[in-house]
Order: sequence, then structure tokens, then C-alpha cells
Amino acid sequence: MAEEKPTEAIATGWTNITSVQLDGLVVMKIIKHCHENLPLTVTGQLLGMDVGESLEITNSYSFPQIQSSTLGPNDADRGEADLDHSQYQMNMMICVRNVNIDHQVVGWYQSSGSQMGSFLTMQWIDTQFSYQDNLQNVVCLVYDPVRTESGTLGIRAYRLSKAFVEMRKRREFTSFAFSRFGMDSSHIIEEVPIDLKMSTLQKAYIADLFCQPDLSAENSMELSRLSIAEESPLERTLEFMANDLEVLNREQHKYSFFVRSNSARIGGLYQDLMRVRRSGKENNDENPGRNEMDKLANAMSVETPRLESKMLIKELNLYIEKLTSLSVESVVKENAVLSLQMDQ
Repeated sequence: MAEEKPTEAIATGWTNITSVQLDGLVVMKIIKHCHENLPLTVTGQLLGMDVGESLEITNSYSFPQIQSSTLGPNDADRGEADLDHSQYQMNMMICVRNVNIDHQVVGWYQSSGSQMGSFLTMQWIDTQFSYQDNLQNVVCLVYDPVRTESGTLGIRAYRLSKAFVEMRKRREFTSFAFSRFGMDSSHIIEEVPIDLKMSTLQKAYIADLFCQPDLSAENSMELSRLSIAEESPLERTLEFMANDLEVLNREQHKYSFFVRSNSARIGGLYQDLMRVRRSGKENNDENPGRNEMDKLANAMSVETPRLESKMLIKELNLYIEKLTSLSVESVVKENAVLSLQMDQ
């Protein structure tokens, strides 16, 4: 997937968006686009406006898929595909203006394909950073088609935290940089609550479904939600967790080797920094230990970047949250099916 760049920059300051108001039309368009392209990961643009502390998403359009098989071995072919992709976005923005709908870019969406909700990669971070660096009040909607097929709408809104955006601008991902910015794996991204907004016609349809007899043809979807697949999402999520744990274990071995090789030197520099800072406070210096901090930063610069490990830890935490929810759903399904069988 080529990195999508915002087609229009809006000079606004960073505001604290506390919620996302998502139109039902956008949800249906995202679901249709993602399910038609399973198991591929697809992306698209989000349109709307920011009103106070709420981000209203009123429309969307999909990005065309760039098939790797159609690209040649040269970088020129890749550059031409990216140029066509950018031209497509410009043409779409002109079209939405002509039909007089909201054309302010408020983010993008991405499906997790068959990856059980997994989305946190360097490519995702670079794309989201590009949006936030230009537009700031934007989010990324991550849609999980596998979770939705199991009976629960899997769509969430994420953005990079303000502290991580500053770190990304400096491209410093060592453990020293994470410590200096007060960052850990839980502060890389932020989840923004989503409020679904339905039109009058959609509300009328939902009300009509409630009036239908239980387990009738109109409500046959209720029966399908009780089915338990042979390869349940719970088992597949555990497999992805095992793979991430294996990669995280390799990263930890690399970091342990670095610590053993440089612990004496870095420890000495850290002690010098603490000593100078203590003496500086006694002498009321404004910025004590600047030179010592630069030396410590240079010594830590040879360290393997820690961002991938932090991302893996965050992804594992997301998997744990999903496992908790899936476990509860599985128990409810089994008890519901058992009750129906006993009634018969």
C-alpha cells in the first residue's frame, strides 16, 4: 500500500477532539468496501468537519487498490503508481465539491483484512503522522471485518498521541528518547470514542426490525450470530499473539545484548549527569547538565530503535482486550444455543 498523503492542508491548531460522530452512511460504505476485498487490506478517505471537540465524519470514498503484480521492477513504476494515486485523490476532491457535500479531509480508514484487527505497523504510523502533521484534527478508522462477521461491529477510531508526534518529528526512538518524552507503549496511539449517527430512514428500519417476531425470516440474522465457526476468531487471535510474542522475544534479546555491551559506559555517563544536575540545583543553574545529556544521548544513539518493541507491546495489549471480549461472546453464544436446545 502506497503511503496516502492528505490532498488538502488546513491551517488549524491542535484541538482536543474528545469524540467522533460517525454517520451511518459512512459505516455502510466502509463495510461494503472492506468485505468486497477480503482478505486484502484496503484504505479510503474520510470527509467531514470538526465542530468544537467533536469530529463529524459525514462521507467517505475508497482508494483504488495498487496490485503489486502490475508494478514493474523499477522505482519509476512505483513512482508512476503513486502519481496516479495522488491524481485520483485530487479528482475525487473536485467531484465532492461539485456535488456540494463536505469536502474537508478529517482522516482515513483502513481495514485489518484477515489479520484479526492487527494494524499497528510502521507504514500505518507514517501515514497517520503525515495526516496529523498537515491536518492535525484527524483520525484513522480501523475496521475489523472478521470481528464484524462474528456478530459485533468492529470499528474503532485512533490517532497518534501528541507526545509521540513530537518524537516522530525528531525520529528518535531509543529508550533514552522514550524516557525523555515520558513515553511508553500505552501512549503511542490514542483511541477516540465513536458515536454513531443514524438518519431518520435508518432509525425507521431498525424500529421495524424490533417489531418483527423473534427468530422470523426478517430476523434470521439473529440465528446466524449464534453460529460458532470451526476456526473461531478466538483461536486465530491467539495465533497472532503467539507470533507477536516470538518477534518481541527476538527484539528483547537484541536489546539485552546492547545493554550488556554498553552498560559500563552508559552507566558512567548517567552518573555524571546526575552529579552535575545535583550541583547545578545547589548553584541555581537554569539548565544544568546539558553537555552531559548530549554525551549520554550520543552514546544511546547506537542503540537499536525501540519503536518496534513498543508497537508489539501495544498490539499485544489490544489483542488481550479483544480476547476478553471474544471470550465473553463465546460463553454467551454457547449458553444461548444450549437454552434453545433445552426448550426443544
